[in-house]
Amino acid sequence: MADQRTKLYVLSMGYIENDVALNLLLHNQATVDDKNKPAQWHRVPSISLLISHPKLGWVLVDTGSHKEAMNGYWPESARRKTPLIRNDEDMLDARLAQLGLKPADIDLLILTHLHLDHAGSLNLFCDTRAGSRVIVHELELKQALYDTFVGEGEFENGYLRPDFAGLPGIAFDPVDGDVSLADDLELLWLPGHTPGTLGVMVHLENSGTVIYTSDAVNWELNFGPPIHLSAVFYDTAAMKKSIRRLHWLKRRYNARLIFGHDMKQFRELRLSPGQFYD
Repeated sequence: MADQRTKLYVLSMGYIENDVALNLLLHNQATVDDKNKPAQWHRVPSISLLISHPKLGWVLVDTGSHKEAMNGYWPESARRKTPLIRNDEDMLDARLAQLGLKPADIDLLILTHLHLDHAGSLNLFCDTRAGSRVIVHELELKQALYDTFVGEGEFENGYLRPDFAGLPGIAFDPVDGDVSLADDLELLWLPGHTPGTLGVMVHLENSGTVIYTSDAVNWELNFGPPIHLSAVFYDTAAMKKSIRRLHWLKRRYNARLIFGHDMKQFRELRLSPGQFYD
């Protein structure tokens, strides 16, 4: 690449609708004075990141949901509880095309975790360079395979088996703990939401340090203070510890945090293709 600056693009992958209580544990909880509080329905963004790196090339972080998610690919329970709202532009291949790219142009693919809204378009990378060594945390891969092969069905705990199993030319490169990919690019192990949730920290020349929390933190309201957990978790103690670590990193680097599904923040992000962080 001619431009030697690292650049970070935020790709909009559509929206997910769901009960607020999924994002904020025990939201609107009933009390003795108000025993029938209603559920609240809302819409949150789904995003992926694309990093243009002078040494690593094009680095994609998460793939969004499968193209046919709402056309029968997702199980009915997912389509009814967490429906996707998106148009053709919100598909990963379309977002890449806006930048003059196709899946085969990606050099490195990172999956922060294997839930169906983050790993669902992995099939686009069958028999590609990036697909031949997909970076994922070792504990994440083990959990997803166990849940979907030993559990009650192919959809279990947010994992959908065909998203990551049986795809031709897809091979995983599991990591353990934090990993430095370059002087300015690091993967952070942030367990809690899932056993192997990864965050991505990138140090940029003009924009400073940016940390993508993925679903270690859904919203700023989860981040706090005070910390308010989401309802989708594997380990609450680990989730709190990961959020506390992110508080420390934010102070240490004066970092900008990009949360996994924060609509208020999303409206203020620099979105691809016209904008980026550098």
